[in-house]
Amino acid sequence: MTTRWRMPVAVLLVGVAAGVGGILLTLLLHLVQHLLYGYTEATFLIGVERASRLRRVVAVSAGGVVVGAGWWLHRRYVDGDALSVARTLRDRTARLPVVHTVIDAVLQIVAVGVGGSLGREGAPRQTGAALASWLGERLAVTASQRRTLVACGAGAGLAAVYNVPLAGAIFALELLLASLALRHVVPALLTSLIATAVAWPVLSTHPTYVVGSAAFSWPVLCWALVAGPVLGLLALTFTRLMEWSRTHAPSGALAAVAIPAGFALLGAMATWRPELLGNGKGPAEIAFTGSVGLDLAAVLAVLKPIATALCLRTGAIGGLLTPSFATGAMLGLAGGLLWGRLWSGGSSLDYAMVGAAAFLAVTQRAALTAVVLTLELTRTDVSALPPMLLAVVLAVLVARVAGESTGWSRGG
Repeated sequence: MTTRWRMPVAVLLVGVAAGVGGILLTLLLHLVQHLLYGYTEATFLIGVERASRLRRVVAVSAGGVVVGAGWWLHRRYVDGDALSVARTLRDRTARLPVVHTVIDAVLQIVAVGVGGSLGREGAPRQTGAALASWLGERLAVTASQRRTLVACGAGAGLAAVYNVPLAGAIFALELLLASLALRHVVPALLTSLIATAVAWPVLSTHPTYVVGSAAFSWPVLCWALVAGPVLGLLALTFTRLMEWSRTHAPSGALAAVAIPAGFALLGAMATWRPELLGNGKGPAEIAFTGSVGLDLAAVLAVLKPIATALCLRTGAIGGLLTPSFATGAMLGLAGGLLWGRLWSGGSSLDYAMVGAAAFLAVTQRAALTAVVLTLELTRTDVSALPPMLLAVVLAVLVARVAGESTGWSRGG
């Protein structure tokens, strides 16, 4: 193969590999959820709600034993830093070990499937990046091209599992590569589009959240002006809590004990509020549809971060995208319901989308990704953009100013 065609072929193969990886991880997630909670057709939240309280506790606790032992054994053979996509992008000599990365991804998916309050996006991102790194080496692309492929593979994995091709590409460009150079934009778009298309026949072409149409309204726009700074501060607090939980998590054999204990406590919490189980898709969905009132929205906005911090504090590994997205949606809904008592006119969907996007922009340190991801996850009308953009900009600015001393603005 001539040098000229190595990168185009690599881009094609990375897209296909990330799509297949996303399919397999999603099928594994559904298999674990269906087996443990005994449902087939309904959503995870409905399945958990229909399960008995005892079954919730047993399912989460047993899952904690499995993933706790799995991570303990896995970490005896490979250090967690070796599986970091960010480290691989920083260090051109670093390589993502495919087998160990996939094992870690599987454990993450199982942890979410049993009910762990963690995001599942880390698994397909790691898998896509590891496969991209391996393919880049096999095709003998340059070090710079391999770095591009790793970032694109991570974005493509995200795109495949959530059916968000544009957001997956922007994620790779904004957060991983920090570049809009043509040599990065084209591979990022192609890999995400290919991965998403590969996943369509199995994971469907439907959006993650099936909601109504958003509409521009002055009440929501004015609320965004007030809510943006508040959401920025709350999201910064969320980020600090999660970072503290991760840095103070136990390791080794202690984690193998702490994870089951923490998951058992989460199961006990779920006997009262089953919405706390899983990555947060259920709470976000009921926020978008307005299926909860002010009291429950406020309760879940507080308890969901606590549940996620609990899982991280025990040593469990997982993403924060969907937990923070759900928290933001609940905060947006609660704030919107309060605002509606002063000035009616906005819908639950409008307020929840603004809250989710603004909160996610801060927790992921990626404003553009947050906006595009929110639109693609819901596939709603772009008329929701003005208040969403206003809230995102204000949230990010306030978080940067408030968090500068802690290193937030430097990605710390």
